[in-house]
Amino acid sequence: MKQGGSARFRQRKISVKQSLQILRQSDIPDIEEEQQREIQQVETGVEKGEEEEHHLQAAINASLAAAAGAKVEHIYIPTPDASKVFEGYSKYYTRKFNEPSTYIRFSSTVEDTSGCPYCLDEKDFEFLEKINVSKRSASQKCSEDIFELIMQQLESTISERQPFLSTDVSQILSFDELENALTHSGIAPFISFAKIIYPHWKERRIERNGKPIMYTLKFEEGEKDDSDPYICFRRREFRQVRKTRRSDTQSSEKLRRLRAEMDAARTLTEMIVRREAMRKDLLQLEWDTFKQRAVLKDMKRKLGLKGDDDELMTRRKKPNTGEIPVVRVPVPKVAEVDLITLEDVYRKRESTIEAAIEDKLNRRRELEVGWEDYTDIVTGWIGMLDDRLLV
Repeated sequence: MKQGGSARFRQRKISVKQSLQILRQSDIPDIEEEQQREIQQVETGVEKGEEEEHHLQAAINASLAAAAGAKVEHIYIPTPDASKVFEGYSKYYTRKFNEPSTYIRFSSTVEDTSGCPYCLDEKDFEFLEKINVSKRSASQKCSEDIFELIMQQLESTISERQPFLSTDVSQILSFDELENALTHSGIAPFISFAKIIYPHWKERRIERNGKPIMYTLKFEEGEKDDSDPYICFRRREFRQVRKTRRSDTQSSEKLRRLRAEMDAARTLTEMIVRREAMRKDLLQLEWDTFKQRAVLKDMKRKLGLKGDDDELMTRRKKPNTGEIPVVRVPVPKVAEVDLITLEDVYRKRESTIEAAIEDKLNRRRELEVGWEDYTDIVTGWIGMLDDRLLV
């Protein structure tokens, strides 16, 4: 154990196998002499790389001076102002909500449904005011919607042309190289504004080291990095399925079954096509027959022939008298069979078992012919010896 360890020493569990240093009262430093140093070693509660931030150091020094009795002004660490109210809040967010009778199936955000996803910030507002100061008429001024649309189009165009811009920011495309793509996009009527806004967009993109101006979720790029806590939606690792003989057999069986089902579907489709073709031919024959009958009827009228038109009818239907026809089905004769009772079945089973036992006993007797059994004699001798030992 180090003597005079710092306040950053991580506490560990005491182990019986590790020797500990014994400190006497004279070895402990005076509290009054070490008080100031100990106060400086208090943890700040932030990361190690951010402890040297000047606002944090100014606040710590002011609190230490106030603890020592000096009168100093209380210093606060600056934080973003969150007290402003969005002007279009009442337009997009209404207080009244009527609960529908079904589940809400729409889950898109307001930004996804109202205009482009790019949103102006303080720097954009300042730049937009500067370029609109010199414009007199309202038609010559660039509105916020047009500015956001142009910025979004520049972002999407550069992401398509230079997806790996973060590796080399100096090679960003110029406006002349992007003008052709912007002309054929949705901002073609505002190409003059795009030429003015391009330097501002380029400057902001360089400040972001080539990354998009609008903050997005951080995903894994390339290799998997488990040490970065700010990565969202990590890739899931799939374990390779172990191939076994059983899995191969199941896969082969599934493939054979799929092949059989596909063959059955193909055969069924071919049969349906053949059936429909036959129906078509039958309809054509009926139509041809109808035309020939019409010609025959005209000829009979011209020749003045009268008689039955049996040859013009396809079939004759018998008149329905309402009587139900009697259908006689021949019933085959069944030979008479004696019924077997349950007692006969049990009696037959017992006789079969007894016959099998008797057969085994006869075979055993045949095998024991010419042999003598001394089992009873040896058992008697062992019993006599046990009696003598007990006496």
